[in-house]
Amino acid sequence: MDIYAFKDKFDVVLKKYVDEKIIQSKKLLTDEKLNKFVDYVSDFIFSGWKRIRPYCLRLTYKWYGWDNDEAIMKFGIIFELLHSMALIHDDIIDKSQKRHNVLTMHAYINSILGNSDKVWHISEWQAMLVWDLLLSWVYELRYKNHDFSEEFLISARDNVHAMIEEVILGQMIDVDMMSSGPAKLDLIEKKNIYKTASYTFVRPMLTWAILSWAIEQQKEYIWELAKNLWLAFQLRDDFFDITLGDKTKTMFSDIREGQQTYFTNFIFENWSEDQKNFLTKCMWSGDELTTNDIEKLQKLFSETGALEFGKELIKKYVNLSNEFLEKVDFANQDCKIWLKSLIEKIGDRLI
Repeated sequence: MDIYAFKDKFDVVLKKYVDEKIIQSKKLLTDEKLNKFVDYVSDFIFSGWKRIRPYCLRLTYKWYGWDNDEAIMKFGIIFELLHSMALIHDDIIDKSQKRHNVLTMHAYINSILGNSDKVWHISEWQAMLVWDLLLSWVYELRYKNHDFSEEFLISARDNVHAMIEEVILGQMIDVDMMSSGPAKLDLIEKKNIYKTASYTFVRPMLTWAILSWAIEQQKEYIWELAKNLWLAFQLRDDFFDITLGDKTKTMFSDIREGQQTYFTNFIFENWSEDQKNFLTKCMWSGDELTTNDIEKLQKLFSETGALEFGKELIKKYVNLSNEFLEKVDFANQDCKIWLKSLIEKIGDRLI
């Protein structure tokens, strides 16, 4: 089952649970305006996300030869609700108005409150409280049996909790780096592992390895496979931000937001003060990038060798992903073929 077919099936299970919780919350609130905030949770969650986290959970489940789709989909709701929570916070931090062409949670609440700058802080506070509501749903799901052995569920719950802590700490690092000047490469990598790799690939896949009774060595291989796969994917995304390889995004959006990447680190660690000062101005002055700025940035990343440096790193992580892929035991070889294809696509057009 590819990710699109999975999403169709998973969304039915997810919607049933979300609708039940919304009805329960609205009965407790009995306030027309506040109920609109809760109702919008459904619009927000079903606005076009790919469901990659529960899909990775199911993928690991399938490669160990299990076939209880109902159980894995119900457990997968935990990861999708956690993703929704992360995006609500992310949108407040980034001051985003829309996501997937629908209003962000705080922007929607502000529209109900009259689209007034005077109550913008109230909108953000209410969005944070919606985040808290989703967290309570996550904890409710964490402590259900889900048709699994309690012995393995304890370890799986610990893994989910570790993921929650990691994504929060990764976001803290990310926010700090937006205002504290150039960061070291190891801190950027830690941010990428905590905020994206662990949260998107590593912990969902490791959770099902735990529930599938995988031995410790296999869990270590899955950890390394998922980590390196995502680091390659993140680098590819950063590369396309500089080269406009993704036509759906604005060029240099990371630079505009003060996001530090392997590519910006390469400039800060290796090049002249003038080049560093120019990049610093583009990232943190608060000014809009001009056409001249964009042309100079393109030249900067190309002529300094930053792009070639990034390509080599992508190649490194792609090779490591393939190396650990061969060490994982697969009961279902179709899963191995799919993962190998994904790894190849990440390196496609770059290496």
